[in-house]
Amino acid sequence: MASARQGNARAQFLTGVCYYTGEGVGKDLKEAFQWFSRAAQQGDPESQFYLGVMHECGEGVEQDAKKAFEWYLLAAGQEYAPAQHNVGNFYYKGVGTEKDLKKAVKWLTLAAMRGIPQSQNLLGLCCTEGLGMEQDFKEASRWYTLSAQQGLADAQNNLGILYERGLGVPQDFKEAFKWFSAAARQGYFAAQNNLGTLYDRGLGVRQDWKKAFELYSLAAAQGYGMAQSNLGKMYETGRGVRQDLKKAFDLYLSAAQQGEADGQNNVGVMYERGMGIPQNLKEAFKWFSAAARQENAWAQNNLGAMYYYGRGVPQDPKEAFQWFSLSAAQGNSSAQKNLGLLYEYGQGAEKDLKEAFQWFSLAAVQGENDARYRLGLLYENGKGVDKDVKEACKWYALAAEQGYAAAQDNLGTMYEGGQGVEKDLKEAFKWYLASARQGNSNAQYHLARMYLKGAGVEQDYREAVKWYGKAAEQNVPAAQFGLGLLYLTGNGTEQDEAEGRKWIAKAAEQGLEEARDMLKLLDDLFPKQNGED
Repeated sequence: MASARQGNARAQFLTGVCYYTGEGVGKDLKEAFQWFSRAAQQGDPESQFYLGVMHECGEGVEQDAKKAFEWYLLAAGQEYAPAQHNVGNFYYKGVGTEKDLKKAVKWLTLAAMRGIPQSQNLLGLCCTEGLGMEQDFKEASRWYTLSAQQGLADAQNNLGILYERGLGVPQDFKEAFKWFSAAARQGYFAAQNNLGTLYDRGLGVRQDWKKAFELYSLAAAQGYGMAQSNLGKMYETGRGVRQDLKKAFDLYLSAAQQGEADGQNNVGVMYERGMGIPQNLKEAFKWFSAAARQENAWAQNNLGAMYYYGRGVPQDPKEAFQWFSLSAAQGNSSAQKNLGLLYEYGQGAEKDLKEAFQWFSLAAVQGENDARYRLGLLYENGKGVDKDVKEACKWYALAAEQGYAAAQDNLGTMYEGGQGVEKDLKEAFKWYLASARQGNSNAQYHLARMYLKGAGVEQDYREAVKWYGKAAEQNVPAAQFGLGLLYLTGNGTEQDEAEGRKWIAKAAEQGLEEARDMLKLLDDLFPKQNGED
């Protein structure tokens, strides 16, 4: 203390530290401020730094970010690394000075080179986002690694993200798992959520929904919106926990109210479908809009669908086109397919089959089965692209193998007719049956014909009646006609002229010429007696 009173700057700094921490003396922030000020006036960088901290936090002095910046800058000019970090941070945030990302990068680089982990992490973020410098994921990985190796949880999590996505480093889910785990052990909520995602999807670790649920729960309990949204999805689907739609909705809403875009979109979905909450299309529209404004691709697609169908908002195909376009540009396969449909039918945009083909192609390669089916149709019919039945078969097959009923039916037709594939009636029967069992009316009709003719399967009139009946109930005129004939002849069922006439009449009402001719023939051969209907 005596040396400090005699003007020794180092002693003055140490005296200030004692008063600041309460070590050896009673804690007194105002007294600490006085001693730091005396040493700082003599150019002591550590005292200048502490004065910056006290002004920044309002400790022993009125809070003043501008003065804090001034003191940090003085200390940073003397190559004091913690002050260099804070100067960089202030420039990064625009606190106490005008925001300047290039100057932020300059000071953060100086501090990072002196081993400050927070600077290394923030510099990595600048590299990742291209802030104040060109985007450089490789450089980002270098800085994140240096920081992560010093144990900074935020950097460990950021490094895990790069490995998860293969940005600047080879994609490596095991390495991502390692770094997310390191950060999660420190209780870092974002890493707990990211680690939960790896367990949820079985990436870099054996899939374990219960473990994912535990990790999402830990992060959600800290108020992390993304984890609340992920936890909500587990309650919605019943993965790792008993399904509870009300709980799912509550979690989504909590995330949404924090501005978390996935949560907002999910709240919209719940309102739209009436899941865990009474259906409310206006609320759905509101939440989809909130998420869409944050450029959430699924919300943009869902908002487009509401405009297209006029759900919760007046029908507007042009507005639907705008939202589908924004979502599709982000790679959302559902939106790409929807955009293709608008171009195909000229809704909200001028009809353009080539554009439809392009968007269906983008969605199809991402596994969108409806797009695969529609791409097959374009190839089969030579619309928007040169006719190519082999290519049509390829896309029908991809969708059919994933259980898409319309594609299964079309693939059956290709095998039956030997178009794009070698003719194979058994294979045709297989695909017709798969589609018919899903309720596809055209496939039910085709299947009935196969049973009737004994094509690809043993002839069976009873099965023919059964499948004609299912298709006829769905108003397929050819099936109604076929069913009527079987009733007239008594093949596969008891002969019943009245029932036969009924179904043939239904087919005739739908404009089937064969049915009209048959009714006329029946009337000529078997004229109705007086009094008969």
